[in-house]
Amino acid sequence: MLSAVEELKIRSKILLKQRHTADSPLASLAKDKSPQLKHALLYVAREAGFKDWQHAQSVLSCQHKQTMQQDSGKFWYSPACMALLNHWCANYPEALALQAKQGGVILPYKSQYVVANPSYIEALGLSPKDPLWEPLEYNWCEGSSSLRQELAYKRLLAMQTQRYKAC
Repeated sequence: MLSAVEELKIRSKILLKQRHTADSPLASLAKDKSPQLKHALLYVAREAGFKDWQHAQSVLSCQHKQTMQQDSGKFWYSPACMALLNHWCANYPEALALQAKQGGVILPYKSQYVVANPSYIEALGLSPKDPLWEPLEYNWCEGSSSLRQELAYKRLLAMQTQRYKAC
């Protein structure tokens, strides 16, 4: 299976091969030059909720725990979650304590955390009953990097599906 980083690279190469008019997103990023791969990588990273390509690569590679006050982007958020009531935590220890009391899934959002209920997970296009959550102890911020990458890949595919449904 592909990783989320590999999927974004593929999407950027496909995007780069498309025809670009003066008002296309890549043309505006290239600033009157011919769009290059770096512009396509920046575009797909921003579409996925990150500041830039390096930010996306850092978070989605899952090489580090997402437990510090680092910016994890908006990858684990969707406008469909806006109307849902979930617990937002300013720091990771607070999220862990809340999860221990009430359950839920810990997900990063920028430098904060959400302890998400099943409705939130479904709004992301994922299943709260996915067997990958259990070995991670319902916490995407820690644990096996391969399991975290697999969930991130599923989230990326769900984002694409949600975009097509919106059109």
